[in-house]
Amino acid sequence: MAITREKKEELVQSYLENLRNSHAVLLADYRGITVQQLQKLRRQMRQHNTTVQVAKNTLLKRALRELNMPVPDDLLAGPTAVVYLPEDVATASKNFFDALKDLDKFVVKGAILETQVLDAEGAKGLRDLPSRATVLAQLLGAIQAPFGELLRVLQAPAGELYRTIQAPLQDLAMTLQAYADKHQAEPAA
Repeated sequence: MAITREKKEELVQSYLENLRNSHAVLLADYRGITVQQLQKLRRQMRQHNTTVQVAKNTLLKRALRELNMPVPDDLLAGPTAVVYLPEDVATASKNFFDALKDLDKFVVKGAILETQVLDAEGAKGLRDLPSRATVLAQLLGAIQAPFGELLRVLQAPAGELYRTIQAPLQDLAMTLQAYADKHQAEPAA
């Protein structure tokens, strides 16, 4: 049955909206799974703010072009399901691949991450990325560490502060002295 022009425009608008709200998309072949299995997967993923949509390849390509995203023709062949991953790509992809354990016929063909096209292995690698929360915690730790050390030094008693500053200076002085002694001991050639 042919799709009307209006329906095609609705589909393209739907793809555009989902693509704009996603940081990555997984492209999969869904041949061999039942409607009930697909509905169950959609419900599971909706709980994680992730959308699973069966796509019409020609219309999805049009939406990708409109957003200046790469159009992987080889991945957009045959029946295609699109999994739109929100801001935390790692967590969403982990949840998605966990949900696929029961659906061995749902095969991920690849992914589009920002402006990069990933093959099937690259798409599966998205689940190994650290989550957004982990990255933010690591960043915060890296920012706080120098300030924490400075605060510790400034709050130390005067004697400990002196020892904290004195030890590295003594090490530097001893290293320079050893270097000077070595060069004085060598005979001039």
